[in-house]
Amino acid sequence: MRICVLGSGSAGNAILIEAPKGYLLVDAGFSWREIKSRARRAGLDLRGIGALILTHEHADHTRGLSTLYRRGTTIVASPGTLRALGHRFRRSIHLDGDLELLGLRIHAFPVPHDAVAPRGLVLEMEGARLGIATDLGEVTDFLLGKLSGCKALIFESNHDLEMLLSGPYPWHLKLRILGPLGHLSNDAAGTALAELAEGARAIFLAHLSQENNRPGLALETVARYLDRWDGALYLTYPDRPSATVDLFG
Repeated sequence: MRICVLGSGSAGNAILIEAPKGYLLVDAGFSWREIKSRARRAGLDLRGIGALILTHEHADHTRGLSTLYRRGTTIVASPGTLRALGHRFRRSIHLDGDLELLGLRIHAFPVPHDAVAPRGLVLEMEGARLGIATDLGEVTDFLLGKLSGCKALIFESNHDLEMLLSGPYPWHLKLRILGPLGHLSNDAAGTALAELAEGARAIFLAHLSQENNRPGLALETVARYLDRWDGALYLTYPDRPSATVDLFG
């Protein structure tokens, strides 16, 4: 199972996973042309997408949905997300509980975010688990329980609190981001990952704000909470793919 975050942030989000029976895309916040281009830059020969999982309906996660569907991709999302998109997809699978997809075991669970029915994910193959939670207002015990034991994690580290509070956003937007259905700060991410890191070999920091965060600051802040962890900490970017990690490499 190879993993690459093709892009992450308010401009668009897409995670590419090479599964045993084809490529799986988690979210499609970019055009099909851009998704192919970024996959090629990451060294992945992407000719088609077997299935697209949507974590929720916001535009930065669904911008490329229509083209992928027209190309024959099966859409996988919670019933609430499918309703919110306002489209009757003939090729769709409800993302609730567990399912088998492209040789992977998929477990979906609710997460706190201001969408209709957002989902976090754990993808499992031969005992190796990848956890994905990139839009979170808060970290709950339920969430920590669902993500425990993962070999790799893609986890939100959206903003630096001081940068957000002193930055140009209007107060209503700052309060939304800081609320229980908004986004996680670097410190909140670090606190959570300190509990989840045992047994993990790779952690990707995702959905970094371009206005209220800096990659180096996010990396430095989270690393302080993981000072005794011996895995690899990766950044994701809004304009280019991340490193590619093979969970069995």
